[in-house]
Formats: sequence, C-alpha cells, structure tokens
Amino acid sequence: MSQPSSPGAVVIDANILISLCTKEPLTFTQANAAFNDYGQKGWAYHAPNVVVAESLFVFCRKLQDGQLTAIEHAESVEFLQDYLALITVPGNGDASLLPRAEEVRSGYGCTRSADGLYIALAEELAKSGAVELLTFDKGTVNQVAKNAPSVKINLLPS
Repeated sequence: MSQPSSPGAVVIDANILISLCTKEPLTFTQANAAFNDYGQKGWAYHAPNVVVAESLFVFCRKLQDGQLTAIEHAESVEFLQDYLALITVPGNGDASLLPRAEEVRSGYGCTRSADGLYIALAEELAKSGAVELLTFDKGTVNQVAKNAPSVKINLLPS
C-alpha cells in the first residue's frame, strides 16, 4: 500500500466525515478547516473502507432520532460520496489491515474495533512518509499511545 507522492497523508476518521456531511453544529467548522488545510498543503486523504459503513450507520441513526430530516439525510449521503471521491481507500479492502487492527484493539472493548483499522492504515502509510490521523475521538489518542506510538494524532476539539 504505497502513498502517492505528496507532502504527507492524512487518515480521516469517520467522525470527521460525519461532521462534514451532516454539518454538525458543534464540530463542522473545525472539521472543515482541518480538512481544507490538509488539502491546501497538498496532503493526500486516506481512510479504511469501513468509513462508509460507519458514516451510513450514523446518518441513519440521526434520521431515526430526528436529528436529520429525510432531505438532510439524502444530502449527507451525497456529501459522503463527494468526499469519498477525494479519499483513497485500500485497494484490496481492509483485509490487509486486519491482523494489526486486531492487535491494536486487543485490551479494548468491541466499540474500539474499527479504530484499529484507522490506526493500522496510518502505520502502514507512515512507512512511506509523514502521516497524521485526523479525529475528534479522544479515545483514539489513548489507543494510539498504548499500541501505535509512531502514529501522530491530530485531535480536533469537539
């Protein structure tokens, strides 16, 4: 899994895409500024394939909970497609990330399972150059510190 020639790569956590796509009132401004900043610096965007399932699940929950209207939900899905056109996902799916993702998840609850895929992807990309993991999730910071200290986290305030 080689990184395209760029100043760096940023792994985009689903919570960032969800904020961008649903225009979250408390986090959209920070997510949008960070996403655009990486783009202006020429960094390549990456995410594991699981980002799609995680995002769609949250969009659906927000629709069911009345946080999104049917129109807003449909727009969020369209925005997700637009963002995904800018994001490189592993060509062979997330399968190559599984062994390391499980090592990273070990000792944490099942709710941290997908985080291991983002962290494993960041580690893999770091073999080719500068990488950051962009997230709102404070728990990821602890998981990285314990299991993947070479991964740099850009934790946005939420």
